[in-house]
Amino acid sequence: MLVGSSLTGCPHQEPQPDAAIPLFDVGPPSPLFEGDIVFDDPATMALNPATLPAGPSPCRAPLLARVTRDVDGDTMHVDGISEPTGDLDIRFIGINAPEIAHAPGEVSQCYGDEATSFTTQLEGHLVWLTFDGECLDPYGRTLAYVSYGGAASQSWERQLLRRGFARTLSIAPNTTYRALFADDETIARDQHMGLWAACP
Repeated sequence: MLVGSSLTGCPHQEPQPDAAIPLFDVGPPSPLFEGDIVFDDPATMALNPATLPAGPSPCRAPLLARVTRDVDGDTMHVDGISEPTGDLDIRFIGINAPEIAHAPGEVSQCYGDEATSFTTQLEGHLVWLTFDGECLDPYGRTLAYVSYGGAASQSWERQLLRRGFARTLSIAPNTTYRALFADDETIARDQHMGLWAACP
């Protein structure tokens, strides 16, 4: 939309949101971030992935996959459905769940086991993986946004943040939803959800 500049009187182009980047809704606590998660694999399969959250210049095309194994609150393994991938190790973009004990003698961080138990719900279900500017982390894991449906509340990252199972973790260039995820974390902290109540 053209508007006049208050300094020169000349018209200039009002900045517009990038229509290619799907935007989540943000707001006060919602019942969509409470209670049981409901999965609908046929509906997930039928989604148009172009409507799902992704960066403005994603490193690859969206991938429909089946979750084969949960590792912890922010990491899982999948097998590609829309294209053959074999076993992929997926690290969720933009969040960091507390660590769990991976070896004898180790101790889980506060709320790590709870976050892992929550993400275990994804096992056996279909998810869409969408991407930002960089696809791999230093450990060779694939970096992705995880959606189990088309609604704003069906972002797994947002569920983890709003319920207090994770904190934000912003690493360039995968920062498209940094501000939104920070808002989700703030809401969970203000409402004393999950780790914000349990962990000193």
